[in-house]
Amino acid sequence: MPLAVIRFVDSLYLFLILFVIFWIIVYAFKKRLEKYNLLVYPFFILWRKKSREYWFPKFSRSKIYKVYEKLAIPLGFLLMIGGIATILYVVIEMLTIKPNQTPTIALRPIIPGVTIGFSQLPYILLAIGVSVAIHEIFHALSATSNNVKVKNGGVLLLGIFPGAFVEPDDNDFNKTTTTARLKIIAAGIVINLILALISLPLSFELPYLPSALSKGIEIVGVVPNSPAYNASISSGDIIYYVNGFRVTTLNQLHLILEKYSNVIITLRLSNGTFHNVSVNIPNHLLGIYVTYYIPDYLLSILTFFTWLFIVNFSLALFNAAPLVITDGGKLLTEALKKIFGENGEKISFYVQSVVLLIFIFAIFLSNRPLG
Repeated sequence: MPLAVIRFVDSLYLFLILFVIFWIIVYAFKKRLEKYNLLVYPFFILWRKKSREYWFPKFSRSKIYKVYEKLAIPLGFLLMIGGIATILYVVIEMLTIKPNQTPTIALRPIIPGVTIGFSQLPYILLAIGVSVAIHEIFHALSATSNNVKVKNGGVLLLGIFPGAFVEPDDNDFNKTTTTARLKIIAAGIVINLILALISLPLSFELPYLPSALSKGIEIVGVVPNSPAYNASISSGDIIYYVNGFRVTTLNQLHLILEKYSNVIITLRLSNGTFHNVSVNIPNHLLGIYVTYYIPDYLLSILTFFTWLFIVNFSLALFNAAPLVITDGGKLLTEALKKIFGENGEKISFYVQSVVLLIFIFAIFLSNRPLG
């Protein structure tokens, strides 16, 4: 078995062992944790506390926020349509895709060590925590804006994933107008779209960004018996200068290699030292695989904002879709109740159930072997 596979399997086993040990310890101290308002269930912790009744009333009742709420309602329904359309698109594509063809969109759950690497986990958890907290704050702001008291608030942990919630007072919420209820629900949905748009320019989703932040060209592979191989250039080395020219983009490297048949390359080695190496390239090819070199601190920032974009864009679409437990389901229920009266709630439940089944089917299709 290759060394990389062995390390992956060992990491997965270690994660599972630590995960189980953590939850065994938490469950063992269940009674003690209840003294601190922590309710413990298998793989689930809930902390609930009585919340302030009104959240930042000066801001939430301002003209700017009132405009946001009015825009949030149509945007919420547009995101609902977008979520349903995305689910249907995935199903159609997965049913018609050819063997060994890569799908353009797939719905795959976040499973550490399986669908994502363990190194990405801290960024994902932080992005989820920030996104959900802001989402719930905007529910509370809109409750205040529409004179609906907030009863409780809290945080939760499901498996390894953090969450948050606010609970408007049921009597106030049910007594208010349909428009007010739609505003309270939609405010949380739309803020995730806004967070996605804010985080997009700082994420890897924009292809120009890595080249703009690059400090050099990192070598990630060397072709055997190539000029680079014969000059003892190794994976992990970073190209800083070629023939005295500073190189930070792939285009710069390409232009210099096209111009010369012999180059002197200034490399930063893995131990941090710099080394000059002379390479003869009659065909103007070094024989290396490269990527942009971005300093660790910038890489961490970009990785976080990449996951912040992914998490918020996913929440904006799929939380807006009517899937029984989502805000989109509540939005649809309130709208159909306004149109069909008491029957609207039943109609909404049937619609949500159908969409949920299609969503589960889409996930199943996305994770089946295609070969």
